[in-house]
Amino acid sequence: MPHYRYRALTKSGEIILGDVEAPSREEVLRRIEYLGHLPIEADIAGGKAARAGLSGRGLPKSRELTTFLRLLALLLRSGLTVEAGLQTLEDDSNKAVARFAGELRSAVSGGDGFAEALERHASIVEPIYIAMVRAGEASGKLEVVLKAIVEDRTQRDDLSQKISSSIQYPMFLVGSAVIILFFFLLYVVPQFESVFSDLKGRLNSGAAFALVASSWLRDNLTVFLVSCATIVVGGWMILRQPAARARLVGMLARVPGISGPMNDRRTARFIGVLGLLVENGVALPAALKILRDIITEPRYAAAIEQVHEQVRNGRRFIEALADSDLVPPLAVRMLRVGDETGDLSAIARHAAQFYEQRLAIGLDRLMGAIGPATIVLVSVGIGGLVVSIMSALLSITELAM
Repeated sequence: MPHYRYRALTKSGEIILGDVEAPSREEVLRRIEYLGHLPIEADIAGGKAARAGLSGRGLPKSRELTTFLRLLALLLRSGLTVEAGLQTLEDDSNKAVARFAGELRSAVSGGDGFAEALERHASIVEPIYIAMVRAGEASGKLEVVLKAIVEDRTQRDDLSQKISSSIQYPMFLVGSAVIILFFFLLYVVPQFESVFSDLKGRLNSGAAFALVASSWLRDNLTVFLVSCATIVVGGWMILRQPAARARLVGMLARVPGISGPMNDRRTARFIGVLGLLVENGVALPAALKILRDIITEPRYAAAIEQVHEQVRNGRRFIEALADSDLVPPLAVRMLRVGDETGDLSAIARHAAQFYEQRLAIGLDRLMGAIGPATIVLVSVGIGGLVVSIMSALLSITELAM
């Protein structure tokens, strides 16, 4: 469908700009007049390509988007309309946020709903939030829905920050060990190469390995560094693919010690999103459809699809969920209480908080074990090479005596 840009005059005498998709220019003019504006011009803007170019420039980051939604909810609470609130946020000092607000306002001015405007930015706005906004618009509770979205995004950001902080220390230790090992092989070992050259047949295995590794690394340093960079870039590009990330998550979920926190994380996310959607007016079948789209692991995506089909065919949700392996039995019992009391969203919220706490405890235990284990491995690896070199030097000293 063609994409049009237009200018129009409001009743207050203000000139507004907008973007809208419509089958014809006449339809664009009709929509402008329906909104009570006087059309000035409406020209085609290059269709989908122009739309993609407009939406692809400097989109706000995750935390910036959360702040944007929080401010918009406050403006709506103060009595402004969505269009007026977005126009106010166009004055934001952050250019990405200001541009984002301007694009949304243009779409809303053109006759789109706020949810439809957000759909144009599906790369940064998740389907669950778009569904919630659509339900909020239909029920007249958009400000309440935006507040719920902000709270959920804040909790997710905090959890992601906690996970990131938990793995930074082990990664720092491993990185430091790699740097020390490179320095040892490139600059320390060569200092003793001439001393060891006549004793290759009598060197201990550790010293012989360090000597060979140092020589090979110095002779092939460029090839080695290029290969490492290629592996890193290739791995990054592969992991950008949802299917590859899903396979990696599936493999990690089967590793002892990691499987527990990962299962708690998936359970907390599933239950939390389900409760959030239902609480804000999204029908249960639609909520399950959205969950099917955001769960990346093929096994669990297929299980959600099965539950979704059973619910569509009239089976009770809790019974279909109990027959699947989506969530642990304890979570099923908690949700059953909510289903029987008619307060599924509140029970789901409490259940999600319970599993988030379990996840936090599991992460603390896991990182508490990984940190010391990493220190021991690094110490053994580097210390073993140092001891091997020193033993070889002592052997030379004894022979000389």
